[in-house]
Amino acid sequence: MNSNRCAICRALKQICDPNCIYKAYFPSNDTRFEDVQQIFGAAKVADILNRLGSEEERKIAANSLCYAAEARRRDPNSGIYGMVQHHESILNDVEQEIKFAVNELKTNVGPDQVPKFFHVPIPDDFLTTSGKMGDGHRVDDASTSAGPSATLPKNHE
Repeated sequence: MNSNRCAICRALKQICDPNCIYKAYFPSNDTRFEDVQQIFGAAKVADILNRLGSEEERKIAANSLCYAAEARRRDPNSGIYGMVQHHESILNDVEQEIKFAVNELKTNVGPDQVPKFFHVPIPDDFLTTSGKMGDGHRVDDASTSAGPSATLPKNHE
């Protein structure tokens, strides 16, 4: 039983029973937990997962902790905030390119010939749509599977 303990039970040096709630999110062979433990601590992660009521909430929390820990490992100063800023700047650049393209189209083909862009709403299952991160870890993030239309800015017309 000791060799088959989940990553959290192994870090906390406790017995991992077959019904362990952590096993589904941080199995014994999970390499993501090293970053999570270093950033948040095994006891804190266990406490977070214990406080959540449903399996779905724990799954989202475990993936979020992994994502935040990886972001902190990559950028110790800014962490997830730095990633958000980077993605927002990319989105702003794309918005500007769309505005310039629309203006150029209006100039070349006429304002009545330019197609309108409308806001595409975020799907109801945004947090539960499965995707894949580049390093093979599974995440719940609709941005990886919803396609580019899910990221269109709201006010492009």
